[in-house]
Formats: sequence, structure tokens, C-alpha cells
Amino acid sequence: MVRRAKWLGSGPAVVALLLCAALARPSTDGAADATRPWPAYFDDGMAALARDDAPAALAQFDSASRLAPPNHPLVLYAQTRAYVRAARLDDAFRSMSLLVDKGVAADLLVSPAFDALRDDPRWAVWQPRLQALVDPVQHSVVAFRLNEADFFPEAITYDRGSRRFLVGSLFKRKIVVIDEISGRVADYATWRESGFLSVLGLGADNTRGALYVLSAGGAEMQGYRPEFDGQSFLHRLQLSSGRQVSRLTPPAAAGGHLLNAIVQAPDGTIYMTDSKAGRLYRWRPGSTAIEPFVALGTYVYPNGLAWSGDGRALYVAHLDGISRVDVRTRDVSLVGHPASMTLVGIDGLSEYRGDLIAVQNGVPGMSRVVRLHLTSDGSNVRSMDLLDTNLPDHDMPTSGVVVGDGFYYVANSQLRRFTAPGVPAPVAQLQKPVIRRINLAG
Repeated sequence: MVRRAKWLGSGPAVVALLLCAALARPSTDGAADATRPWPAYFDDGMAALARDDAPAALAQFDSASRLAPPNHPLVLYAQTRAYVRAARLDDAFRSMSLLVDKGVAADLLVSPAFDALRDDPRWAVWQPRLQALVDPVQHSVVAFRLNEADFFPEAITYDRGSRRFLVGSLFKRKIVVIDEISGRVADYATWRESGFLSVLGLGADNTRGALYVLSAGGAEMQGYRPEFDGQSFLHRLQLSSGRQVSRLTPPAAAGGHLLNAIVQAPDGTIYMTDSKAGRLYRWRPGSTAIEPFVALGTYVYPNGLAWSGDGRALYVAHLDGISRVDVRTRDVSLVGHPASMTLVGIDGLSEYRGDLIAVQNGVPGMSRVVRLHLTSDGSNVRSMDLLDTNLPDHDMPTSGVVVGDGFYYVANSQLRRFTAPGVPAPVAQLQKPVIRRINLAG
């Protein structure tokens, strides 16, 4: 789930990247401090832009660009906005061109923030390229629809034994099951008996008859209170019944926890991303404790998680792209990719036949599912296939699950449809959740 790193607002609204308080101390000079994560400069720049202080914003974005990976699309987007605000259109076109070269159109075609660019004669050259980037691409069909428009789904997994899908709700703090054959939907487990907060990660273990659930406190949950922030749990449920067997918390950490995505090793070991603590954790069957596995250092907001095809490594999506973690040595390396693509803003991550299937929602204007073809050693992405892009029912797609040759994913989490913490938009303004299926073998 892209929560702390998600873009808020649309149209003329100021785009803000929410970061942990530890990253948000103000900058006191124009030089980039290499010990300070680049998103902190970015955050300061967005605050300056909100004050209509474009020169100050550009100074902060310049510091962010020196520390972030080259041509990071979030920084380029923010710089383009600030250049337009400062009436530096030549610079704005240059930064926009770098953004478009990464395959990102953002909201350049529609946002009033870019009116000055669209009124410039040079826009005629760029408009077709931008339009091509936002045109829909579809390789999926609708597999299921849920009846509750205010469900706000996040994670999905599959129980091979009963041929049922399980889908977790952020807002209603529950899990429902969907019968694969009939499509019938029924409640499976709720916060009342299991103590769920917002349901994030799900993993079904047919070998051991368990369902593993990650839940965390946040503003998208029913009954939200500020004291829930930083709380997070690993729940173990009996797969057949939904009865809770155990509920564990990770070791105490400054700033708390947000256990987000989950994968399971063949020996039953559970690996989890913690988006607040910036770590990978693991839990081994029979243990009564969650233990730290890898500290991800300066990588911000670890999110989606997937196994490598050979089972030797984990792939972790974060604000700088994707990292590969060697499970034996625990070495962490950033996955390379061609300059013409971006791996930023990935929420859900899955493995299929040695490739990665990624759901991207964390870049302005980007709503897509892609297949990433890896090199033989798994250290680089050699090419990307667009599977689904900007479909009419896309409203912040999140994550999915591979079942056979099909990839089932949440198409419309509607996470931007909250009017206040714990308060969603009226049901009449929401859409019923959609689960889409892509044939990966086709």
C-alpha cells in the first residue's frame, strides 16, 4: 500500500508527499546534506510551493535531485511545477522532457498548474507524446465485483484448497471470501473477533492451513484515532474457519510500525515489509516473536514484496525503485533498469515465471500494471510490458495475486476518496470494488 508515499489531491491542489516526522526537519541552508534523505528536501520544497515561494521550492528540489536516483520522476514532476510557478518556462520544458522520457505524463495534460505550458507554442510538439502515455491499455477482464462500495480493498490472496479468494478491507477492518466458481462473497473475519486495524497484507498457507494477515493503524480505518498510528500486527488465522490463532507485534521501534506486504518461503517463514521502520522482518513457524531481518537504510517506504524465481532473493519495492535482497547473505542492491522506464511508485509486487508483475500507483497520473522482464541474474530489468494502464475503473489499483497463469488485482482501492481521517466519501460517490484478471500466458 502506498500510504505515506502517496500523492494526494488532483487538479489545482498542491501535491504533497507525506513522510515520517523524522524525515521532515526543515533545511537551514541551500547545500544538500548527504546524511539527510532526499525526501526531506522534497517535503520542504512542497511546503514552499504551497506558500507560493517558487524560488525556495526550487532550491529544495535541487538538493533533492542531487541525492535522489538520477531523474527521479517525483522530483522532476515537482521541479516542473515549480518552474512554471516561477515563470521559467524554458526550464519547465526541459524538466518535463526528462519526465516524459521516463514514460510519465502525470497530470500535465489537465492540471491548471501547467496552463502556462499548454499555452506556449512549444506545447504542440509535446501534446501527442503525452496523450500516448495516458491512453488506456487493456489486457484484463473483470473477474469479480464486491457489493460494498465503502469496502476500500487493499490486499488479495488465494486459497487453493477451497478455491476461494480472500480480500482485505482497509476501512471496514475485515476480510471477505469470494468463491472462484460462483462469485459469491461472504464475510470471513472481522476486527471484532481478531482485533484487525486496516488490513494490508494477506498470505494463504495451504500446507499449514493458515492465513497470515498484516494490519496497521491508519487514517483509512473505521474508528480511527491518532493513537492507532504506529501500531501494527501479524495475525495468524486458521485458514478453513477464519479463527484467530495468534497475534504478534514487531520489536519496538522509534516512530512505530506499518507492516505492509507479506511473502512466504517454502519452509513456512514469513517475510514482511515495514514501511514506517524501513525494514524487512521475518517470522519463523513455531516462534513467538517477529525478528528483524534486513534494515533497508536510506530506502524510503519499503512496500511491495516478491520472491525471485529461484527462491534465493526477495524483491522489495520502495520510493527509489526496487531492491534485491539476497536471503542468504542479506546483501541489498538496487535493481537496475533502462533509462526509458521508471520503477518508482510500485505498490503490489508478484513473481511469475522469473518475471515481476508490478502495480504502479505512486507517481502522479500513473495507474498501471506492468510485467518486468529480469536479466538472467535477476539484478536488472531488461524490458517492460504494459498490461493494464489507465482503465476507466482504475482508482488507485493496489496489489494482486498470481493464480496459475492469471494475475488477479484490486483495480479500485479508492484510497483518495476520504474526506477526513476515518471518514470516507458518501457511498453514493463511491464505486463497487473491482477485481480484474490478466492472462499472463496470453
